[in-house]
Amino acid sequence: MSAALAIDGVAVQRGGRLVVEEASLGLAHGECVVLAGESGSGKTSLLRVIGGLDRPARGTIRIGGAVVDDAAATFIRPESRGLGMVFQDFALWPHLSVLENVAVVIRDRAGRDRKALALLDRFGVASCAGRLPATLSGGQQQRVGLARALAAAPRLLMLDEPFSSLDVETRETLRTELRALIVESGLSALCISHDPADIARLADRVAVLEDRRLTACTTPDAMFARPATPYAARLAGLCGGVRVPARGEGSDAAIALGGAQLAIPGGAARLAGAAQALLFWPRGALSLAAEGVPATCIGAHFEAGHWQALLRLDGLAAPVPVQCAAPPPRGAVALRVAADRLHLFPFSG
Repeated sequence: MSAALAIDGVAVQRGGRLVVEEASLGLAHGECVVLAGESGSGKTSLLRVIGGLDRPARGTIRIGGAVVDDAAATFIRPESRGLGMVFQDFALWPHLSVLENVAVVIRDRAGRDRKALALLDRFGVASCAGRLPATLSGGQQQRVGLARALAAAPRLLMLDEPFSSLDVETRETLRTELRALIVESGLSALCISHDPADIARLADRVAVLEDRRLTACTTPDAMFARPATPYAARLAGLCGGVRVPARGEGSDAAIALGGAQLAIPGGAARLAGAAQALLFWPRGALSLAAEGVPATCIGAHFEAGHWQALLRLDGLAAPVPVQCAAPPPRGAVALRVAADRLHLFPFSG
């Protein structure tokens, strides 16, 4: 079976400047891929060429196995690509009612309003059918946007940071609803985001766009276990980003942490000869203990069901966050480090 989406060697230019280089990505039927990257990384530019709103400088885009753009003679217009699109700013027609916003994209005129109302009901906004978009909350408007995207029975759903302008509670609710929709309907989806919560709640796989290139495309758990870059480590939910002195010792790496020397098994290859590294770790890899690396607790706060202590270690500019069962007293403490769970990345800045 052909892929729901396949992009091969796609490059995107904006204002004469190359913003995406040689991007290749496949999306299986029924799969949700989150395309992650920092602001300005080219995520939306790539989404626009997939959607047919812009042309690529080179490369080929296929949807459902059919070429829709080859950067040359072949170009299928956006409305003929079988896409449903959801935007960050909702993009509802302000002069149309909620019902009309959804009904207008349904091709079959027979029972159009009934089908539109059923979709609005699925997203809990059927009671708003006669209202104008401006009278709705942000969460209600995005629910209408999702209903409209599905009204055209798309082959592929594309979402451009759909939750970024919503409050925290609404984001969580809509993520859950969208994930259930994707799983239950077998819909394929590509979601643009830089929010780790979108990856955790939505993604079957996550593709990372950095420095104009796709640097990784893997499952969320695989990215957590072995992130390819510091940005991927942060996206995966790892702690840290602390800069430490480092050196290679055979196949291992040695780091200086609070006056102690720690060996990182197999870490030399990750250092690539750098004298400093960025250090990341999963929760629990650093813990308070009776003996260990000397540190000073400067405070603690409660976050999402656990205490987070802030520690100062000799030689490190930034404080180190450590999860603990109870708030430790301020002052001298000891830190146990599971060196085999640490992740190193060369730092040359």
